[in-house]
Amino acid sequence: MPIPYNNNIPDAPNDPSADQPKMRTNTNSTDAIIAIDHYTFADAPAGQHKQVVLAGKNAQGAQTDPSSAVYSASGTASSVSNLIYRNQNGVFPLNCVRAWGLVTGGVGPAVVASQSVNVSAVARSAVGKYTVTLTANAVSTANFAVIACSTLTTSSVGTQVGYVLTGIGTFELNFVTLSGNAFVDPTQFSFMVLQI
Repeated sequence: MPIPYNNNIPDAPNDPSADQPKMRTNTNSTDAIIAIDHYTFADAPAGQHKQVVLAGKNAQGAQTDPSSAVYSASGTASSVSNLIYRNQNGVFPLNCVRAWGLVTGGVGPAVVASQSVNVSAVARSAVGKYTVTLTANAVSTANFAVIACSTLTTSSVGTQVGYVLTGIGTFELNFVTLSGNAFVDPTQFSFMVLQI
């Protein structure tokens, strides 16, 4: 959305009354442009950000300390914009976490709503086996990483967990005991899904 602005106004040789309409346009335009993503003059806390919108993909060149840049660029897994941080050391994606979930285990697993992002469902298919379904578009391909852990099943029995990717946005978590490798249901587990 273009915002009108008159450069070089007021101009010294001009009669101020002739420039007044253009000065008013400039003053109103200044308020309008500040109001985009910011609290404006009449708001509290004036001047602070409401949000940051990055329009377009604007890859930055090399940075020399202490300079750094945050920008949007095409992702690795898809061409959809990803938030990127670049400093003298390199280029770092800022939004690799695509999903997070905390689940109470057992026969009827329940996702803890206040500790869940982009998780559609978790279902127990057998002892120690849980199928996780992410929300649509949480990941863009079936190539993603999962980090998972669980609580002890008792004070003396620990678990280890592995995962199998089963499709775009779906995977299975398998929990076994540390000794004996028998499948076991954890009382609680959590997972994080990563994709760049």
